[in-house]
Amino acid sequence: MTVDACCAVGVEREYSLTAEGLVREMDGADVELAVVSSPDRCLAVSNREGNELVLAAARSFPDRLLPSCSANPWYGQGAREELRRAFEHGARMLVVAPSLQGFSLSDELLDPLLLEAASARAPVYVHTGAPQGATPFEVALRALRHPELDWIMGHCGATDFWNDAPQAARLAPNIYLESSLARPFIFRSHCLAVGFERGVMGSGAPLSSLRFEWAEMRTTLADLPARGPAGLEGVLGGTLLGLLRKGDAR
Repeated sequence: MTVDACCAVGVEREYSLTAEGLVREMDGADVELAVVSSPDRCLAVSNREGNELVLAAARSFPDRLLPSCSANPWYGQGAREELRRAFEHGARMLVVAPSLQGFSLSDELLDPLLLEAASARAPVYVHTGAPQGATPFEVALRALRHPELDWIMGHCGATDFWNDAPQAARLAPNIYLESSLARPFIFRSHCLAVGFERGVMGSGAPLSSLRFEWAEMRTTLADLPARGPAGLEGVLGGTLLGLLRKGDAR
């Protein structure tokens, strides 16, 4: 099954994309499922609005869209309660955006939200690449501190810290590298360093073209075996789906 790890719906300064529009793009790229996130404004401040937007999109297309959730840890107990509510309503992944949400990934401020993710058995997706508290090695520090969680290194540290991604990922086996914003040939080299079984395909739509990114990745990885966790089956969806399905056992 093909699964896109990084898509957003809603209205933002640079884009406007409905759930219907995203599914059309997925159809054009032969992508079966996508994990959806809320716009940047909702990641930063309007957490309930963003989570409701994503949950509604998933309810409209339950066989195609999987909801993520987020809350700004500066909201304290309110943020934890919002995550708990979102997970109870079907969210499958926690999205953390330190540069947008104004904290360092290594800050204990995040700990209560990680407890909710662990309780939901949900992976944690971190937007990395900006120098404001979300570098690959900070993901590694967190992954070592929280081995009970699966960590998805969004964008492989692109663009500022792309060359740190494989070294950081090798420090902790619970780190997975996600490809959006990282060019396919760079993503391929990272996966060669850490193992393709830890690679996760994401397009970054709608900031990037979903159809283009999937076509490029399929071309770049065309020599991989079709089956198995280290083959196309794993990188293009199987690995991510396995992480997301851990929550089914709750």
